[in-house]
Amino acid sequence: MGLFSRSNKIEKPKVVLELRSPSCPITAIVEQDNRTAYFYLFGDNEDFGVKSCWIRNLTAAPEEMEIKLMEKGVPPMLTREFCKFPQGQEVLNEKNLEIVWLEEGDGAALLENGEILCVIPSWGGNDGFYGYARDCKGEGNFAWEFSTDNEMHKRVKNAISFVKSWDEEANPFQLLQPKVLDYYDEIFGKSEKYYAIDNSEWPPKGLYVYEGEEKIVFATVAVSLRSQPKIEMYFENPAEVNRIELGTILKSGLTNEQINNIASLISGITTIPWDYITFLAEGHTVEFQTTASEKFKYAVLTNKLKALPRVNLPSLGNSQTNFLWIVPISSEEWKVMKESGSQVILDKLDAIGEEIFNLNREEVV
Repeated sequence: MGLFSRSNKIEKPKVVLELRSPSCPITAIVEQDNRTAYFYLFGDNEDFGVKSCWIRNLTAAPEEMEIKLMEKGVPPMLTREFCKFPQGQEVLNEKNLEIVWLEEGDGAALLENGEILCVIPSWGGNDGFYGYARDCKGEGNFAWEFSTDNEMHKRVKNAISFVKSWDEEANPFQLLQPKVLDYYDEIFGKSEKYYAIDNSEWPPKGLYVYEGEEKIVFATVAVSLRSQPKIEMYFENPAEVNRIELGTILKSGLTNEQINNIASLISGITTIPWDYITFLAEGHTVEFQTTASEKFKYAVLTNKLKALPRVNLPSLGNSQTNFLWIVPISSEEWKVMKESGSQVILDKLDAIGEEIFNLNREEVV
């Protein structure tokens, strides 16, 4: 009987394992039919879409790509030239599998008995690259070889350690929060106000508020515990920009209601990278709709203006933490930034010094 007794009928793929990202609106799914197994990342938003990576063939590999099956939406087998096991391998067993999300939350790895089978990093699904697979050799059509020196080995290991660290007696937030608050007290002034801004969801994060005679300072606490998604697709050295804390300085005289409104707004901005699978960096703009100002409905993120205090926060892992100030700007200023880039307006804001903290200032356009 042997191989020839097998039915040629292609079964409908079955879900073997499924896990939601703790940070981003993405679900990881392992599926297999009677011929092949795949790892998928399904994003809730269209920008992310669906990413896929071949895991293994379960029967003998074809010589040529299965174009006709692909056109019908059937997951294709990897061709013989790219298979380490051209005769096929065992069916995946859920009991032996584990999905590990990378720290950014937009990439994931599939492990079998603790060994990495495949990884879809944040840049998977771009320029003909799907992901890395242990049982692939060379650069296959639906996966690339996962070499022993691939940096993803270390990244997955770090991700596992990161998850475990939350079960320690002193978790990462409990270790970081007092250090950051002490530092803010030291450079801005002893604060009497602190808000939890995590809506009782993981990971915990907070907001320090200092009300001085002339200025009110808002600064986030522990947003930097997670590195931002997508950074490595745009920056040569992700570790220099992937962790952030945010703050804003405004002229004193705001009501309690306005302070609470701004605190809530900053809380919302801290969720942008993970909710929208993007990142915040120098020169980016965000909406800043507050009850404190009709005029300034946007803000630019920067730490490059002379009037802004320099904030040097502790590094986490191998990454430095960037402190970005939220500087309110008007609709007209925002339009100029959109059309000509941030620098034109940033130069003009730099020239007005501490007036940038004044929600009644003149526009610089």
